[in-house]
Amino acid sequence: MPFADVCVNTPLGRRVAGGQGEDAEYDPLGQTFTYAVPPRLAGRLRPGHLAWVPFRGRRLQAVVLRLSDAPPAFDTHEIISLVWAQPLLTPAQLALAHWISEYYLSPLIEALRLMLPVGMAQRGRTVLVRTAEPAPAADLTPTQAALLARIAEAEGEWAEVTAGLRGVTQRDDLEPLIAAGLITREVAFPTPPPRPKTDRQVRLLADAATIKAALPTLGRATKQAEVLTRIADCKWQMADGKQQMANGKLQFAGDAGRDAIRNTQYAIPLAELCQAVGCTEAPVKALAKRGWVTITRPGPKEPAMVSLALEGDALLDAIVELRGAHKHRAVLEALLRHDGPPWIGWVYAETGATLDTLRDLEAAGLLTVAEEMVWRDPLAGQEFTLDQPPTPTEDQERVWEVIRGRLVNWKTGTAEQIADCKSQSAICNLQSAIYLLHGVTGSGKTEIYLRAIAEVLRQGKQAVALVPEIALTPQTIRRFAARFPGQVTVWHSALSDGERFDVWRRVRTNHPAAQVVVGSRSALFLPFPALGLIVLDEEHEPSYKQERTPRYHGRTAAIELGRICSAAVLLGSATPALETYHAARRGEIELLTLPKRILGRTTVAGRPPAAEQPRLLTAAAPEETTELPPVQVVDMRQELRAGNRSMFSRPLSAQMRRVLAAGQQAILYLNRRGAATFVMCRDCGRVESCARCGVPLTYHSAGQALVCHHCNRRSPTPATCADCGSRRIRYFGAGTENVEEAVKLEFPQARTLRWDRDVTVAKGSHDAILGRFIAHDADVLIGTQMIAKGLDLPLVTLVGVIAADVGLFLPDFRAGERTFQLLTQVAGRAGRTALGGQVIVQTYHPDHPAIVAASRHDYEAFYRQEMGFRREQNYPPLRRLARLVYHHSQRAKAQAEATRLAKQLRGEIGRLELADTDLIGPAPCFFAMQRGEHRWHVVVRSPDPATLLRRVPLPLGWRLDIDPVDLL
Repeated sequence: MPFADVCVNTPLGRRVAGGQGEDAEYDPLGQTFTYAVPPRLAGRLRPGHLAWVPFRGRRLQAVVLRLSDAPPAFDTHEIISLVWAQPLLTPAQLALAHWISEYYLSPLIEALRLMLPVGMAQRGRTVLVRTAEPAPAADLTPTQAALLARIAEAEGEWAEVTAGLRGVTQRDDLEPLIAAGLITREVAFPTPPPRPKTDRQVRLLADAATIKAALPTLGRATKQAEVLTRIADCKWQMADGKQQMANGKLQFAGDAGRDAIRNTQYAIPLAELCQAVGCTEAPVKALAKRGWVTITRPGPKEPAMVSLALEGDALLDAIVELRGAHKHRAVLEALLRHDGPPWIGWVYAETGATLDTLRDLEAAGLLTVAEEMVWRDPLAGQEFTLDQPPTPTEDQERVWEVIRGRLVNWKTGTAEQIADCKSQSAICNLQSAIYLLHGVTGSGKTEIYLRAIAEVLRQGKQAVALVPEIALTPQTIRRFAARFPGQVTVWHSALSDGERFDVWRRVRTNHPAAQVVVGSRSALFLPFPALGLIVLDEEHEPSYKQERTPRYHGRTAAIELGRICSAAVLLGSATPALETYHAARRGEIELLTLPKRILGRTTVAGRPPAAEQPRLLTAAAPEETTELPPVQVVDMRQELRAGNRSMFSRPLSAQMRRVLAAGQQAILYLNRRGAATFVMCRDCGRVESCARCGVPLTYHSAGQALVCHHCNRRSPTPATCADCGSRRIRYFGAGTENVEEAVKLEFPQARTLRWDRDVTVAKGSHDAILGRFIAHDADVLIGTQMIAKGLDLPLVTLVGVIAADVGLFLPDFRAGERTFQLLTQVAGRAGRTALGGQVIVQTYHPDHPAIVAASRHDYEAFYRQEMGFRREQNYPPLRRLARLVYHHSQRAKAQAEATRLAKQLRGEIGRLELADTDLIGPAPCFFAMQRGEHRWHVVVRSPDPATLLRRVPLPLGWRLDIDPVDLL
């Protein structure tokens, strides 16, 4: 009998309880369990399957990791069944999950859950349910009777059904009731797993001629309609100059003779017609009144004769009307016009028909209604203008030749190749190519991405392009879909569960519409069967770091996935992370540079003066380069001394007026939301703070509420001070809301748009705001850091940084780097066309190295300056960090536990003789309290923190972050 090692979908911590000593190293496979494979699953079960298994009295889901014929040295349970018929995870995904668990010291099941399709992996609730067995009241104790009555009222988990019941225990009360068959345990799941969506499709089975012949028979039968049909279809014989019915009955013409009959006048005796139809004379007279038949009497003693007054289509229209078949006709005519079988909803909307109408037509053999699968496409309904590749610049050509040479001459891995690897190390030794594309803003990095994708598509491989923010996705999608029509899909958290499930299925089956995936960091975990290229745009962005367990970094995971799949990895940025650039300088990553900005190819909306109108380049025209926009640093201290207390410096105000007069656009950047950053009593100095997080509350004018930006708790604005009762409440600081109000006040003619988290809650809001600004529905865009990333806005000729000092002096070693990156990136939004551009940076620290380097667009100078600081402090990239944060509701307990762990870690460092490893802390975190819990942290500084931390068990309450992006 074969056996399977599985990872059970239940929390187990970093170590399985029992079986591991204090000196045992962390091993992801130590969190697995062995089950026997029953005969019904033998030959079907494979690694990557999601299965049901019995586990400690429960029925849980588990991921199958590997199979073996060697029996374990202990008794095993059998796997119950499969959740999904096919394996949900590929060999590459299993390998990546194992690496994430090992590298980030996180539970293996958490890494596996990253890769399972949405809603598929579920942790069931063990619910207590009353059975139909009658209760022997005399045999129950009072507590058993009370528990049984509670469960009969409402089933639930143990904690739910025993709330308020005193003295009830599982051993004395619950277990006897289960043994007696009065209560049973069942596993309940919060939501059903996703399934393919189906809809009814209407397929036409008849041609136009058949439909025309069938129309008189559709709808409901009426005597008037039958009269017209009888007259039209009757074939008369002429005998002795008198009209008679053949054999005394109406005789109908066949299809071939019907048209000839309709073109000839025939008269039928009224009495005989009524007898044949089975009606009185009333229906015939009603038709005569409408002018559709004629009743004549040749002579006083001759019988009344009836003849048609309609011919051809007019006759057909009359019969359709009388039979109420106009919707039947509308459906058939719509299907004749439609290209291919439409969905039933379209038929309803187009014709006003109902399901009964379609059933009538199906019974007549004219169409069929069948269930068909529907793809929930997140790009459905969007149209993209086809794009032709431009002629590259010399720099682009140089870079592309290097990448193309590797893509053409190197063989990517496949799932089968990975499956053949016997170990994790063998997988990691597969060939891969990793590039850092360091190009200034507007240098044409995206064109290099597109060319690389085109090459891997030509080889029959797939590509994934990651962007750090959902806000960037719409513009990136437009660029990619214009170059690869019908081959691009999108993946991010704003998609519905159904959309994500269908994108997952398309990627998994290598569907033509999912050859290129544009998405957030989680797109890495899709089941690509033939991955050839991974692109990370803006690779320096901290949003590539996952905040919850497993706390992986998208850049590191992408490089590892590239190694596993032997796929090329292309990292792009104008301001690379110091770790990435340092690795490139050391030769660990191939460095490619684009030092010159390309003049924008896109003509702009509006009508600027002819002298400033940018030229429109054709696809074959050579690209031209231009200078980066000049940056003017304004010392706000001097502005105050000159008496300017406005939010806008004099240079910024002057440039705003120039831009608005020229019909161009401006971006104003402030990395702070809200209308006031804190609210203070001017008498006693009390600052309104979050009771749960201890941080000042931010005032938001929308809703007039104080909001905690950590836990999102909202409070009403105070009318009086809670400490002294004073009414002298003052709002200090500025956020994006203030900037918008100030623009409207100082520049009333300006049309404004605000782009921050507060106005982008709804699905599609990012795309809507960007679309409005590109369409020049606004003159000034005001926003936080999301407007600093990768946007290409042709009419923007001015960027104003309201306060460059925000975040500059946070107690975090990356504060200077983050400031330099944000300033450089937001400055890059200006001057992308022949209109030129200007950047104005307002600051109280104009001599700070990060601000000086950003004002000169000088990455190399910043890198040298910052690396000196990092070497002095042994910070990344010279050493790696691991941050351990402890949360507790009591401050003393948090401090004591942090002190205890730090002492333990120092002892372990000495015991292992890790001379190049040390600790920072213990200390309270900068944000010392969040959601009612105090936070203390210990930071490990080492070439490989896992060497130390693998051996240290972490009690409940600790959170481990390997390679943190901040220490706040």
